[in-house]
Amino acid sequence: MGDLHLDSPFSSLGVDKSEIRRREFRATFTSIMYYAKEAAVDIVLISGDLFDDGYATAETVDLLCKEFSGMPDCRFVISPGNHDPYTRGSLYAAKKLPKNVYVFSDSTLSRFVFEDLNTEVYGWAFTGDSLLQSPLAGKSADDNGRLHLCCGHCDMSSPLSKYAPVTRADVVGFGAHYNAFSHIHKTPEVMREGNVVWSYSGVVEGRSFDECGEGGVNLIEAATGGDFAVTVKRIPTWRRMYAVEKVDVGGAQTLADIAAAIDGVIKEKKYDDKTLLRVTLTGAVSPEIENPSRLESAVRGLFSLEIVDETTPTFDGGMLEKDMTMRGELYRALLPSLTAGDAETRSCAREALKLGLAALEGRSLTD
Repeated sequence: MGDLHLDSPFSSLGVDKSEIRRREFRATFTSIMYYAKEAAVDIVLISGDLFDDGYATAETVDLLCKEFSGMPDCRFVISPGNHDPYTRGSLYAAKKLPKNVYVFSDSTLSRFVFEDLNTEVYGWAFTGDSLLQSPLAGKSADDNGRLHLCCGHCDMSSPLSKYAPVTRADVVGFGAHYNAFSHIHKTPEVMREGNVVWSYSGVVEGRSFDECGEGGVNLIEAATGGDFAVTVKRIPTWRRMYAVEKVDVGGAQTLADIAAAIDGVIKEKKYDDKTLLRVTLTGAVSPEIENPSRLESAVRGLFSLEIVDETTPTFDGGMLEKDMTMRGELYRALLPSLTAGDAETRSCAREALKLGLAALEGRSLTD
């Protein structure tokens, strides 16, 4: 597993819900440890960004020590990432973790040998917020008859990345039987070439709308001799899930109309209090509708609701185009921006029109 980002701020959720999410992430970690114990896992690979920053709360450190020490027969191997690098003042360097925890401390490739398991775990550590070279480039695992695992934080998406730019050729050339990577947060895909298998861990649980879908960990089963056959199974671990929907509310005359459209999507997709939902509203709606984001306060059975308003104002039969009052003049002045090519200009003009019409009609501008 990787990219847990424990103690993330969740600042967009507000004080109460952000604290709930931080507690839930710690609870998710505890659940993963319970699963590992029940499954009699031999080695837990944590491939970076265990913490969201270079520090951790005392509560989180106590939890980690309790869970690690509660599985004395299991080895925990940690490869610090760019968010939680191995530095002189880091938790990793403080030597507070139990003796069954093994932490890579150098940006160059090294290994831990577990002779009783006939297994070696190779890896590296970020020692700052970047690592410009691939630790696997030009390297190959020793041909010594052991199962070879690799645990590391890296970016395989670009050879120019500043986050350990490991390439496919590096992985295949190194030749570890299984390579446990993190840094890319999307749902992982298991890759194979010959006797070499690699995969990102994905996230155990999403932290933002960039991390939609179900979080989980990878359960690896590997033969420690013979052909060193490797299988990978995805185990779900998420408690709440981020989701994104686009809802066409064209023709809506009131906020109630928009609310009904949102409710319809929630019901159709069976979203519930485990869901953090972002809804993007599209379509042409009445200019009388002010600030649809007010609907966020009614979370409608969800853990949270965020609304992005991309609607455009519509007018019955071209009413304002022909209106000779200040209402019509305002509309005609804004029309080029309302129909501009870029979304930011259209959005600004839309808000200006709504506020202007409200002011001319004596309606509240509070929202």
